[in-house]
Amino acid sequence: MPANQSTSAGLEYGPTVNGKMYLSKYKHRGNGSLQHKNMWCIPPDTEYDIFCNSDKHNLRDANQDYWGVLEIGKATLGTNGERLSIFPCTSNIQDPWHGYPVSPVEERRRRALPPDFDLLVEQWIKDKVIDKAVGRKIQKEKI
Repeated sequence: MPANQSTSAGLEYGPTVNGKMYLSKYKHRGNGSLQHKNMWCIPPDTEYDIFCNSDKHNLRDANQDYWGVLEIGKATLGTNGERLSIFPCTSNIQDPWHGYPVSPVEERRRRALPPDFDLLVEQWIKDKVIDKAVGRKIQKEKI
Protein backbone atom coordinates (compact mmCIF):
# COMPACT_ATOMS: atom_id res chain seq x y z
CA MET A 1 0.00 0.00 0.00
CA PRO A 2 1.46 3.40 -0.88
CA ALA A 3 2.01 6.01 1.80
CA ASN A 4 -0.75 8.48 2.59
CA GLN A 5 1.65 11.39 2.85
CA SER A 6 5.24 12.43 3.38
CA THR A 7 6.05 14.25 6.62
CA SER A 8 9.28 15.77 7.91
CA ALA A 9 9.89 12.60 9.95
CA GLY A 10 8.94 9.98 7.35
CA LEU A 11 6.20 8.41 5.27
CA GLU A 12 2.81 8.07 6.94
CA TYR A 13 0.63 5.01 6.30
CA GLY A 14 -2.68 3.73 7.53
CA PRO A 15 -4.89 3.08 9.12
CA THR A 16 -4.42 -0.66 9.52
CA VAL A 17 -7.46 -2.95 9.79
CA ASN A 18 -7.28 -2.30 13.55
CA GLY A 19 -7.12 1.49 13.10
CA LYS A 20 -3.41 2.07 13.75
CA MET A 21 -1.37 4.64 11.86
CA TYR A 22 2.24 3.91 10.92
CA LEU A 23 5.27 6.10 10.22
CA SER A 24 8.22 4.80 8.21
CA LYS A 25 10.86 7.02 9.78
CA TYR A 26 13.60 8.49 7.63
CA LYS A 27 16.11 7.98 10.45
CA HIS A 28 15.86 4.21 9.88
CA ARG A 29 16.50 4.69 6.16
CA GLY A 30 19.79 6.57 6.19
CA ASN A 31 18.32 10.08 6.16
CA GLY A 32 19.69 11.72 9.27
CA SER A 33 22.15 10.57 11.90
CA LEU A 34 23.29 6.99 11.41
CA GLN A 35 24.55 6.72 14.98
CA HIS A 36 22.81 3.86 16.81
CA LYS A 37 20.08 3.49 14.18
CA ASN A 38 19.09 0.16 12.70
CA MET A 39 18.50 0.59 9.00
CA TRP A 40 15.89 -1.05 6.79
CA CYS A 41 17.02 -2.56 3.46
CA ILE A 42 13.45 -3.16 2.27
CA PRO A 43 11.10 -0.58 0.74
CA PRO A 44 8.84 1.46 3.07
CA ASP A 45 5.71 -0.18 1.60
CA THR A 46 7.08 -3.62 2.58
CA GLU A 47 7.94 -2.30 6.05
CA TYR A 48 4.33 -1.19 6.43
CA ASP A 49 3.04 -4.56 5.16
CA ILE A 50 5.09 -6.32 7.87
CA PHE A 51 3.57 -4.03 10.50
CA CYS A 52 0.05 -4.67 9.16
CA ASN A 53 0.63 -8.42 9.39
CA SER A 54 1.95 -8.09 12.96
CA ASP A 55 -1.06 -5.97 13.91
CA LYS A 56 -3.57 -8.28 12.19
CA HIS A 57 -2.16 -11.42 13.85
CA ASN A 58 -1.40 -9.71 17.18
CA LEU A 59 2.30 -10.66 17.21
CA ARG A 60 2.96 -8.92 20.53
CA ASP A 61 5.26 -9.61 23.43
CA ALA A 62 4.71 -9.00 27.15
CA ASN A 63 5.71 -5.33 26.66
CA GLN A 64 2.95 -4.95 24.02
CA ASP A 65 5.54 -4.39 21.27
CA TYR A 66 4.83 -5.94 17.89
CA TRP A 67 7.38 -8.16 16.15
CA GLY A 68 7.53 -8.90 12.45
CA VAL A 69 9.23 -10.98 9.80
CA LEU A 70 9.09 -11.42 6.06
CA GLU A 71 8.96 -14.75 4.20
CA ILE A 72 8.70 -16.79 7.46
CA GLY A 73 11.90 -15.21 8.72
CA LYS A 74 14.07 -16.08 5.76
CA ALA A 75 14.21 -12.58 4.24
CA THR A 76 16.73 -9.99 5.34
CA LEU A 77 15.11 -6.80 6.62
CA GLY A 78 18.06 -4.70 7.76
CA THR A 79 21.39 -3.55 6.41
CA ASN A 80 23.23 -5.65 9.00
CA GLY A 81 21.43 -8.86 8.04
CA GLU A 82 18.59 -8.56 10.55
CA ARG A 83 15.62 -10.85 9.91
CA LEU A 84 13.34 -9.61 12.67
CA SER A 85 11.73 -6.25 13.20
CA ILE A 86 10.23 -4.65 16.26
CA PHE A 87 7.49 -2.07 16.44
CA PRO A 88 7.65 -0.56 19.95
CA CYS A 89 4.34 0.17 21.61
CA THR A 90 3.46 3.84 21.41
CA SER A 91 3.14 5.74 24.66
CA ASN A 92 0.22 7.73 23.27
CA ILE A 93 -2.54 5.82 21.45
CA GLN A 94 -2.90 8.66 18.93
CA ASP A 95 0.77 8.57 17.90
CA PRO A 96 1.67 6.56 14.81
CA TRP A 97 3.62 3.36 15.32
CA HIS A 98 7.08 2.90 13.81
CA GLY A 99 9.60 0.10 13.70
CA TYR A 100 13.08 -1.01 12.74
CA PRO A 101 15.01 -4.21 12.06
CA VAL A 102 16.63 -5.94 15.04
CA SER A 103 19.03 -8.74 15.80
CA PRO A 104 18.04 -10.93 18.75
CA VAL A 105 21.75 -11.31 19.52
CA GLU A 106 22.21 -7.54 19.83
CA GLU A 107 18.93 -7.10 21.72
CA ARG A 108 19.90 -9.81 24.22
CA ARG A 109 23.32 -8.22 24.64
CA ARG A 110 21.65 -4.87 25.38
CA ARG A 111 19.21 -6.66 27.72
CA ALA A 112 16.40 -5.29 25.59
CA LEU A 113 14.56 -8.53 24.83
CA PRO A 114 11.20 -8.95 26.55
CA PRO A 115 11.03 -11.54 29.33
CA ASP A 116 8.82 -13.81 27.21
CA PHE A 117 10.99 -13.71 24.06
CA ASP A 118 11.93 -17.40 24.01
CA LEU A 119 8.28 -18.42 24.53
CA LEU A 120 7.31 -15.99 21.80
CA VAL A 121 9.74 -17.63 19.36
CA GLU A 122 8.27 -21.04 20.21
CA GLN A 123 4.77 -19.72 19.52
CA TRP A 124 5.92 -18.23 16.20
CA ILE A 125 7.29 -21.62 15.16
CA LYS A 126 4.05 -23.35 16.21
CA ASP A 127 1.93 -20.77 14.35
CA LYS A 128 4.24 -20.92 11.30
CA VAL A 129 5.06 -17.22 11.56
CA ILE A 130 8.70 -18.23 11.22
CA ASP A 131 10.37 -21.29 9.80
CA LYS A 132 11.49 -23.81 12.45
CA ALA A 133 15.12 -23.62 11.28
CA VAL A 134 15.07 -19.82 11.58
CA GLY A 135 13.46 -20.08 15.01
CA ARG A 136 16.16 -22.41 16.27
CA LYS A 137 18.87 -20.07 14.92
CA ILE A 138 17.24 -17.18 16.78
CA GLN A 139 17.16 -19.22 19.99
CA LYS A 140 20.80 -20.28 19.58
CA GLU A 141 21.76 -16.67 18.80
CA LYS A 142 23.05 -17.55 15.36
CA ILE A 143 21.16 -14.72 13.64
